[in-house]
Amino acid sequence: MSKKIFFILVGISLISLFINIYKQNLNCLTTDEAAFGYNAYSILKTGRDEYGSLLPLRFKSFGDYKMPLYTYLSIPFIALGGLNEATTRSLNTVIAILFPFIIYLLSYQLFKNKRISLLASFLLALSPGLQTVGRQAHESYLTTFFLATTILFFLKFREKNSFKSFLSFTLSLFIFSLGYQFSRLWIIFFAIGCIYFVVKKMISKKFILPLIIVFVILFVPDIIVRPTRVGNLLFFKNIGLGLQTAELRSEGGERVLYNKATVGIKNLILNHISYLSPQFLVIRGDENYRFGYEGISSVTLIEYLFIFIGLYYLFKEKQKFRYILLILLLFAPLAGSLAWAGFSITRTLPLIVITSIISAYGFFGLIKEIKNSKTLIFVIFSCLFVYGIFSFYSWDFYFNHYPKRALTIRAFQCGNKEMAEFIKKNYSSTDTFYITQKNGQPYIFLLFYLKYPPEKYQQIAKLSTPDRFGFGQVESFDKFIFSISSNIQTKKTILIGYPDDFSAEENSSLKKIKIGTETIFLIKEIK
Repeated sequence: MSKKIFFILVGISLISLFINIYKQNLNCLTTDEAAFGYNAYSILKTGRDEYGSLLPLRFKSFGDYKMPLYTYLSIPFIALGGLNEATTRSLNTVIAILFPFIIYLLSYQLFKNKRISLLASFLLALSPGLQTVGRQAHESYLTTFFLATTILFFLKFREKNSFKSFLSFTLSLFIFSLGYQFSRLWIIFFAIGCIYFVVKKMISKKFILPLIIVFVILFVPDIIVRPTRVGNLLFFKNIGLGLQTAELRSEGGERVLYNKATVGIKNLILNHISYLSPQFLVIRGDENYRFGYEGISSVTLIEYLFIFIGLYYLFKEKQKFRYILLILLLFAPLAGSLAWAGFSITRTLPLIVITSIISAYGFFGLIKEIKNSKTLIFVIFSCLFVYGIFSFYSWDFYFNHYPKRALTIRAFQCGNKEMAEFIKKNYSSTDTFYITQKNGQPYIFLLFYLKYPPEKYQQIAKLSTPDRFGFGQVESFDKFIFSISSNIQTKKTILIGYPDDFSAEENSSLKKIKIGTETIFLIKEIK
């Protein structure tokens, strides 16, 4: 890599960093972020997670058994800066700096073209689909970074067949496998890829046994833990699928044509295709308001059009890795389409990486065809103008409008920090706090913001049986009971609930925790 390319990438990385840290506090900390932060804090202090498990390979958390990579890699930041929102999100800030470099290296490995590689890095540095996830302490962003790294080393391993390239690939694959649940599907993808390249004699037979051992080891934790959350999200576990099938049969449909398998597969295919549609990529994005909102485009309209132009030139020019890129594009949405819980950018974040790389190839494929210099300048500036307009409106909406929307405030579970501050001030003078569970998992916010001693909580940690979504609940700990009734009259007690937990008369007189225009909690003190 030349000095010129390096300094251009440094400039792109600074753009990525700025987007990651600008107005960082506009989004409230969510339950998952608090869980990552507190468990990293617990490991730092005691070597055990919140439930007392010694250096676990899966974190039980809310019963969803989170993958461990984000938690462990967050420990140095929390060790340096203490447990707070900034240190909990700092890991992804570092990844935001590194992302443009790894995308450049991956794109260059694919195309051996510096301009295409730089454009792909630039597009991803400004990508709302990628960066809005990275601004949170979410493992999908970190895992997508390591997926790009693993694909890079996989291609190098295929090319060189050296022991060094084998170690680089398998080490990256191991780190990636610890990142996020969608990594399980991608491990299967790499396993199939290795089999194919061995058959095609692109990977030496001497690596067959080591590769088998590596892939078996990667799935051992899943066999041991068997997380319920992942299984509960699979599309065939959806109650709606059974109801839809029953309705079709009641209308005269034959069992052989209308059953969970046939209807489910049809829905799966249509759902999968929808992830490649402009409705998902350009207009709406994630159905969860933490990660998507109409007005924030995961990719701009011009990038979306260049996906198809890129595919055209990949095959027209018989680019070496055209089939691999097409397979990556079609495979990337699978983790989202297999789940029934609505469109998800976090499960399909690798799709943004693949589309940006293909879009960059399409842009240079198009301008290479233009021979007239005036036409070339017009096309380049037109594309830049349209890209700039769409990108500006997405980021302007995200920074200046999105945080003020009631749906966003609710989705980000705002108000818990303020609740914890109130509790901290009144802890010594209160015997019992009754707190609603309607705003997520309130216990983890108290552990996080109160910096509750992990060694103390580990002795009393208890989670209820998982519900149909795969989540359990903490019913109580210390002075906190996570249920509420307006009939409670015990002295030295504080009730913290939603407005509908109290009468209309109480609503007007009780203390309020408000975020923006939204009243999140009402506080009733019984002295």
